[in-house]
Amino acid sequence: MSLLKMLPLSVAIGLRYAFASSNHRFATFIALLSMIGIMLGVAALIVVVSVMNGLEGELKDRLLSSVPHAVVTTDSDMIVQDYDVEKITGIKGVLAVAPQITDDVMVQGRNGIYGATLLGIDPKSYPGIDLVRASAGSEAFNSLVPRSFEVISGWDTLELLKTNISDEMRIISASYVKFTPFGRVPSQRLFTVSGAYSVGGMPSKMILANIEDVRKLTHMQNGYVSGFRVWLEDPFEIGSFTEEMRKIDPSVTVKDWRIELGEFFQSVAMERIMMGLMLALIIMVAIFNMLSSLAMVVSSKVAEIAVMRTMGLSQASVMKIFITEGAVSGIIGSFLGLGLGLITVKFLDKILNVLGINLYISAGGSGIPVQVVTMQIVMIMVITVALSFAITIYPSIRAARQSPVESLRYE
Repeated sequence: MSLLKMLPLSVAIGLRYAFASSNHRFATFIALLSMIGIMLGVAALIVVVSVMNGLEGELKDRLLSSVPHAVVTTDSDMIVQDYDVEKITGIKGVLAVAPQITDDVMVQGRNGIYGATLLGIDPKSYPGIDLVRASAGSEAFNSLVPRSFEVISGWDTLELLKTNISDEMRIISASYVKFTPFGRVPSQRLFTVSGAYSVGGMPSKMILANIEDVRKLTHMQNGYVSGFRVWLEDPFEIGSFTEEMRKIDPSVTVKDWRIELGEFFQSVAMERIMMGLMLALIIMVAIFNMLSSLAMVVSSKVAEIAVMRTMGLSQASVMKIFITEGAVSGIIGSFLGLGLGLITVKFLDKILNVLGINLYISAGGSGIPVQVVTMQIVMIMVITVALSFAITIYPSIRAARQSPVESLRYE
């Protein structure tokens, strides 16, 4: 009570109505349901958005580890090997650059022939931040010396071929065809598997070998490579990198990950938006329940409004009373939802394990990936609280426009 005395009169009366509505139990019950609905809606929205952020981030790290973020080349898919890479490394957001020779090949093992992508690399310039290198290990990469004819393959490819590390696989390239007494024969050679990698359960048909060994297989012209692979700090900023690269050197062409995975990540983003909209409807339903409960309270307090008006309370003050009363449920529900959502995100794996519905299997056993973005949480809170205030305007205007004479005529 002492706290209410320190507040403005209209706010104090509004809070008193909100927390002492024993005479209007049904309206209080509806308001309580509305507050619970807002709490659950905000909590669910925070959990879903955080999980979607985490899954998208993990997909970005793992899927884009086996697909180049960008490749700087020319229209002929060949570029000089001594190209000035400082033009590329000088662009903001570029982490590393390495030359490569790529070719679509057929790989033959004990279990048949399958398609794959052969990537010729220079182990010395291949960055350690790459997930493939981290998975295969530096020892396997260091074994890729010229004329060693060793390769590093994905585990899924080795399983298809029924091939193990130290076994041989035949790589067939159609980029160069030799003429023999038996006709045209594609260039081919036996390679030894020196290592294997995994990108967290994501299928990858990329096979790595020394750049000079791949040059020999494909007969790529000396002094040229297919392009320069670029690692970006944020692969989603590929648009700005491409634009900047074209300004620096209009003669080059930039190919990026969107060619192969653009539609997939667009579908993931669309799914996140649709899930957010569906959960936002829960909040909207709860907020409209607040409207109905506040309208019932206004109807039941006609006499009290008339008495306050005759005692000199202005229409604006009456509006503030019912805006305060209605907005309290939205504010309390929003902050309770914030706390519930953040706690659920923190202990999500444990909660799902207790319920027996944790079906997610992560690569490193770290559980469901979650990423809480502060700006998203702030936007959810601001929009929910703003809607809680906005929905009270119409009932508050109705209350303020009550005529004291008409209201007290039959009292």
